[in-house]
Amino acid sequence: MTSPNLAEDVEVHALPNGLRIFLLEKHDVPAVSVQVWYQTGSVQEEDGRRGVAHLFEHLMFRGSEHFGPEEHARLIHDVGGECNAYTAEHVTVYFQALPSEHLELALRLEADRMGGLRLDPKVLDTEREVVIEEFHRYLNNPFARAFIEFRKRLYVCHPYHWTPLGDLEHLQRLSVEDCLAFYRTHYAPNHAALILTGDFRPRDALALVEKHFEPLAASPASLRAYEMEGPQAGPQRFAMTLPVEVPVLALAFRIPEAQHPDIPALSVLDAVLASGRSARLGENLVKKRPVSVHTGGHLLVNRDPGLYITYAAYLPSRREVTVVRAIQNEIRRIQEEAITEAELQGAKNRLLSQKIFQHYSMESLAGEIGWAEFIEGDYRRRDTLRERLEAVSAIQVQRAAQTYLTGDRMTVLSVRPEKFRLTYWLAGLFYSLRG
Repeated sequence: MTSPNLAEDVEVHALPNGLRIFLLEKHDVPAVSVQVWYQTGSVQEEDGRRGVAHLFEHLMFRGSEHFGPEEHARLIHDVGGECNAYTAEHVTVYFQALPSEHLELALRLEADRMGGLRLDPKVLDTEREVVIEEFHRYLNNPFARAFIEFRKRLYVCHPYHWTPLGDLEHLQRLSVEDCLAFYRTHYAPNHAALILTGDFRPRDALALVEKHFEPLAASPASLRAYEMEGPQAGPQRFAMTLPVEVPVLALAFRIPEAQHPDIPALSVLDAVLASGRSARLGENLVKKRPVSVHTGGHLLVNRDPGLYITYAAYLPSRREVTVVRAIQNEIRRIQEEAITEAELQGAKNRLLSQKIFQHYSMESLAGEIGWAEFIEGDYRRRDTLRERLEAVSAIQVQRAAQTYLTGDRMTVLSVRPEKFRLTYWLAGLFYSLRG
């Protein structure tokens, strides 16, 4: 079984109303994946209406012109399929996987709610409460709360200031008219793409798509423009007190957008520094020198410039400045001396192995097409991922560290426990005797 070459194997079409269609024929199993990617997420929300994009992820299952509340999900499940949705900064994605003989059912359902959503005050109030409860569950996680506040300080002008969850006060004020205005603007074929992967004949599938989606009207509204974040003026720091067991530090650095040529080198850098097996932070700050009890990293890549975050949890007997300095020392080592060939190849192998199984799942392939098209700007970039990773050199990783992991791009988040715990303090004291 070989991984498809999207540039060669994907058929791309467009309807007169602007709907983009991506068809990838794959007959490994008698099933299909149907995904609708709307080019709308939290960045498209207006001030005072933060959270409406995520709310729509719920409202779109509450009935449309020819189907009642929750009937979409029920019909998909009744034929042995599954469906769901998610909201991100730049997209809202609705997806289902089902037996291939029921492809038309999924297309009919998606077209009906794209063109005829039903919405009334009762439905809005019900789903509003569901979303608000979801928001509260998220806030009950202290690290999620910390990340929300972190973003607000890292992004001042850009809509990344808000997570896709939005703002509780805004959600409570949203009216049916607000929601319908958002729907008419963004839930239209010219702001969407339909991605089909799996067991179908492209000619037959395209005929079904035309039958159900061609009658839908395009939206005259254009996507909302927004202000980009300017360069960071210098290092920043802020602290929070939350109900955590041990203190945690996060160092965030500003990185470029998803399609930037330095992203593969930054991916390798993260694997070597923080996220991979035998990553330097874990080896040197946890195992060899007990500065921390846990370390990690996360590369937040998006359509607009994103973040690279390293973090460490440590026992309260350790001084915060010691932990920060230890992380910075590991970064400085990479900046001053290129990583080894063994580290480079190990990181590449891990990153590539993470993608292998995705190449054989019809749902993952559809997701890769959508991500590459909407976030990276061209679905064919997925084909060059392996080449781009394999081309990364140790010198490029070093230059990425020198360029992006610098003090003027850094923001430090310090999360301290609300309560002093003598047990943890004593444990930290004995733990530190190992170093």
